[in-house]
Amino acid sequence: MGLFDFFSGGADGQLKRHSKRAMNLNAQAEDREASLHWLAQDGSEQAILGLLGRFTVTYEHQMKDLNEKQLVFDLLDELGESVCEPIKTWSRSAPKFARPLQLVDKYQGEEATVSLLIDMLALENDPFKPEKKRQILIKLAEYTDERVVPAIEDCLRDFDEGIRYAAVEAALSQPDESVQGHLAELIADDKEESNRLRVRIAEAFHQRNWDLGTHADAVAARPPHGWSVTDGKLIPA
Repeated sequence: MGLFDFFSGGADGQLKRHSKRAMNLNAQAEDREASLHWLAQDGSEQAILGLLGRFTVTYEHQMKDLNEKQLVFDLLDELGESVCEPIKTWSRSAPKFARPLQLVDKYQGEEATVSLLIDMLALENDPFKPEKKRQILIKLAEYTDERVVPAIEDCLRDFDEGIRYAAVEAALSQPDESVQGHLAELIADDKEESNRLRVRIAEAFHQRNWDLGTHADAVAARPPHGWSVTDGKLIPA
């Protein structure tokens, strides 16, 4: 241990102090950025987690906040693939994860990114905190992967309408026509009260020339606003 480490509480003490200051929006910007550079130079897993903490807070000056988060992203990017495992650990509990996730995609590819998103989705079980779950579904909609549809199936029946809508979009982003049956069942369900969601499904069925199959009569009896059913298919009324 060097003399400076001794007086500053050792390397662990320094790491904790810089990690804390990196998230302290009341600190001077120059001091906060110095801590960000210190953490990047350290490069350990805990230092990377300290850098990632900056993404969880938002500075009141939007442009300065964006610039500083860009600095954090660039510092992480310079560290290369070593940032991926800490990002995965951090993303599972962090409220905002989209930007660092780009680095997992860059260094480990889409398959690893989808795996992480599916793992994260499984962890989101609090019905009173739906936002992260919705954001995960929005990100999943950016990828084509056979694992997406089975992973989001329960979300199509979620209590929160925003979750259900995001799940529909994620389903529609997949080329697998197995989603046709899931969505036909959803639009036919008399418990589904969201006209916005039912209209979105109707638009997709019309655009893709999908038929409603065994659910045609149920949808015809209660079509989405502005739509009707003819020969088992949804058409604009």
